[in-house]
Amino acid sequence: MNKTVKKLASVGLVTAMAVIAACGNGGNNANSGNNAANAPAASNAPAEVAVYENGLPKDEKVTLKVGFFVGGYGREWFDHAVENFTAKYPNVSFDITASADMKTILSTKISANDDKEMFDLFNTTPAGGIVSLAQAGKLEPMDDIWDMKLPDAPDKTVKDLTLPGMYESTTLINSKRYEFAASSSFGGLFFNKKLFDEHGWNQNPKTWDEFKQLLADIKADGIAPITFPGMHPNYVDWAFGAAKLFELADMNGQADQYIENYKTFTLPQYKSTEAVEHWNRLYELGQLGYFAEGLPALSHTQSQMQVIQKEAAMVSTGSHVENEMKEATPADFDWGFMIVPFRESTDQTLWVRSGTTNFNYIWANKPELNKKWAKEFIVELMTLDNQQYIAEKAGALPMRSDLTEDTARTVNLSSSAQAVLKYITENDARAYKASRSVSISDPNFAQATKLMDENTIKFVLGQQDPMPILEEAEKLLTKALEAQK
Repeated sequence: MNKTVKKLASVGLVTAMAVIAACGNGGNNANSGNNAANAPAASNAPAEVAVYENGLPKDEKVTLKVGFFVGGYGREWFDHAVENFTAKYPNVSFDITASADMKTILSTKISANDDKEMFDLFNTTPAGGIVSLAQAGKLEPMDDIWDMKLPDAPDKTVKDLTLPGMYESTTLINSKRYEFAASSSFGGLFFNKKLFDEHGWNQNPKTWDEFKQLLADIKADGIAPITFPGMHPNYVDWAFGAAKLFELADMNGQADQYIENYKTFTLPQYKSTEAVEHWNRLYELGQLGYFAEGLPALSHTQSQMQVIQKEAAMVSTGSHVENEMKEATPADFDWGFMIVPFRESTDQTLWVRSGTTNFNYIWANKPELNKKWAKEFIVELMTLDNQQYIAEKAGALPMRSDLTEDTARTVNLSSSAQAVLKYITENDARAYKASRSVSISDPNFAQATKLMDENTIKFVLGQQDPMPILEEAEKLLTKALEAQK
């Protein structure tokens, strides 16, 4: 298929008509013998254009500048995808800048406002999010990618074979989508399965009361029940974040309205019934001593190491944990996974933080051909080969539904990925990716965020009643929204 050559049919038609006209006009002319000499007019027509099966030109060289964030999944999977893509399309090359500090690099380039020096494609969300960039026309809409055909399933679109809920979880800004994720991820509590087996601890608590009983059992055995990196307090959100707010709202029959309010910053936010209940529950766990005491000094790898070394039972993190810790994990280590159930009964829905990572964004002010090739590369990341590779080598969860449904393929996934897929299936959990559709630039909002970050550790260690902090954060957010108007 790659050798297919599409001819410009209109050129051939014009050429044929020109020859016929020449013959018709000169058939009875004494100079009709010169008609053959007149025919070469067709040689002035454009040459045949060689194109690939996707309609893009084979002979026009394109270099895609890529800003690649090196996180928990590493970059081996990305290099594999690039190698396959350039072998398939040799006229396309990649100029890759890879860094663990890609957000800073992006901020610098965005501030410079130099479209030529900006990346064509980058795979992490810039500092401050994408809402303001999209509204300013700086990002290329991605809606068409979902309707593009998959290279290895040409009768199916990307949307057809993407995991349920992933399309719906994509952030909408002014009714358009400006991001596309190459893989999925889930957040929750990851644990040492063998340690749980040894102690007979409940690996699948169904309700909030059962979960609290589990924590009590773990503490009684002399191990810290939960840890996370206090140096990065937002890691608590992997297990206790917005998905739990949605779960509480759903218990009250208000999920849809709450999610809409969450997206648009409709007040109250910090003082909503759900937010107050959420932080009070964490405060309760803190007062009972269910979080590791050394939280403030822990990095993300140190907290995850506590679970590997049996110093803590569970860590709040994402499904990237296995790949991120592979160098420090014993060969026989098996990761287990659970969601924190805020629900009071199994009749209520269990919500889980989903589930997209390795975001891809395209800069709008780039040549059209570059943007088309960037989209083709993103679609290539959805092939079974690339999806299987990132799942096996990096521990990411695939986005292809036909892969997750194929037991012959899932058996080769990492233990953490298998644990997540098994848990989601057995508990019929509802996956949802929290996102905002409104951007707030007023500094009062930054102060509110900082206030919450500074007090999160105090909440979970039972050192600070959440209510006064929530009230202050709500006042700051209110000021920010009023200034934004």
